[in-house]
Amino acid sequence: MKQTSLAIPSFSSFRDVDVWENFIAQKLAPFETDMSAYLKFWYLESRENEHAYPSQGMLTTPFDFLPYVHKAMIEPDEMVRYLRTRQYFLELFNHPERMKYLQRVQNTAFVPPPQVSSDVMSMISSRGLAASIEDLGVSVVGSDRERVSRTARFLHGPFVKLGKRARALLVGSAMPDIYGSVSAISTMAQCHCLVGVPRNGPFSEVKRQTDLVKETWKALEESEVLIGRSSKEQTFLLDQWKHNVMGVLEVEPDRALQRAHALFDVGVRAFRIYSPEPGLGALHTLGRMRKEFGDDVEIFVGQIVSVDQARDLERAGADGLYVGIGGGGRCITGVRSGSVIDWPELVWKLRGETRLPVIVEGGASDHIATTLAVGATAIGVSRIVGGGTIESPGGMQYCVDQRGKFFKPYVGEASARTKYLDGKMLPFGLPSFVEGETRSADMLFLPYSVPTIPFHVFNLTEDIILSFVFRAVGSLEEYHALNPSPLRQKTALGMKSQGVH
Repeated sequence: MKQTSLAIPSFSSFRDVDVWENFIAQKLAPFETDMSAYLKFWYLESRENEHAYPSQGMLTTPFDFLPYVHKAMIEPDEMVRYLRTRQYFLELFNHPERMKYLQRVQNTAFVPPPQVSSDVMSMISSRGLAASIEDLGVSVVGSDRERVSRTARFLHGPFVKLGKRARALLVGSAMPDIYGSVSAISTMAQCHCLVGVPRNGPFSEVKRQTDLVKETWKALEESEVLIGRSSKEQTFLLDQWKHNVMGVLEVEPDRALQRAHALFDVGVRAFRIYSPEPGLGALHTLGRMRKEFGDDVEIFVGQIVSVDQARDLERAGADGLYVGIGGGGRCITGVRSGSVIDWPELVWKLRGETRLPVIVEGGASDHIATTLAVGATAIGVSRIVGGGTIESPGGMQYCVDQRGKFFKPYVGEASARTKYLDGKMLPFGLPSFVEGETRSADMLFLPYSVPTIPFHVFNLTEDIILSFVFRAVGSLEEYHALNPSPLRQKTALGMKSQGVH
């Protein structure tokens, strides 16, 4: 690794254009002098064929049904601009002043959301309504408290004790089309986000999943963020990053243990036992995992569907819980199974019933303030963070449609595309139990965005901070403790006026 004596600018200057652009330019200068060497990794990530191993590349299948006419690589000059932007945000996320607050949270105990009063949630429960997160909103409150600083909130993370470690409030999902690459996983880990190493698609093969982990360790150890840091800082950051990489497992105990041992042997210390279906499999697998690995690992379990199940998993040694299934966007499990998407009520009921953090998936990232107000500790993110980025599978290569729009395939773990890549097909080339549709993830889905994961993580972190600012709270613990809760039910016109119109 090339070293430099550059000193990272003060955190308070993070809006100083000249200071930071000059810092990033100098830090990356040794790499950019040999452009082919600097971009080689990203080009390798972009290959599309079955041998794009272990990073996957941007694979296409007969079940994609995407309106592309050709594929193209981003121009080298644009690549450099995107990579410089990426580096800027990674430096911010790992700024020494922020790391002091991360360490502070690391040394504290998790504070679960307390039971508080809410007329809206009581009404929903008493009337047996299946309220979605979009039915709810959060009032602006806090006129009796001091104004909350946006900059101070970002300096503080915001971090939360999520499992055994302090982490950001955003969690990378298990989707191979988003996190099935070395650069996507390693980048999320450097953003201090817990992130899953997928077990679907090409990574249903255990060896391929473990090879993805091994390549991820190399990427982390060679991260430009480490340049210029002391050996103590480098050791701390690498330890934090590697503990953010989470191996995804089945709920069948024997198969899960085989996969877990292979992942453990290559250094994984966090696991996610994952199945959208209810049943005792997750509990049995958790018991076996604790017997095999003791407290040497973190184990997150889901998707839970009841308070009783949450209590059982907590007693069995879970470190965190997952809640939620998708309802008709990319995921069609709710559509095909006839299941309501009512996880807000379950998360609310978990208050005071479990001391474990709850991670919510299934549309939560579109409603961050409301999801946190209900009682979530963290929010699962897929397309909104990784879709169409230079880190997601395919790297700098994109599909291009007739209008010249750049995009990448985006599907769920149970789509026809993923079944095909899993090799789980019926005779005559037909997929079975398809529970996801193939969509596209645009390279630039915001007019001012840059297609890189750190920018998208920063953008959602701003949403989290604004949810605190407009309730005049300084932390997630304070937000959860607001009593009565500022949750409200939205009317149809309320939904319209809240949106862009």
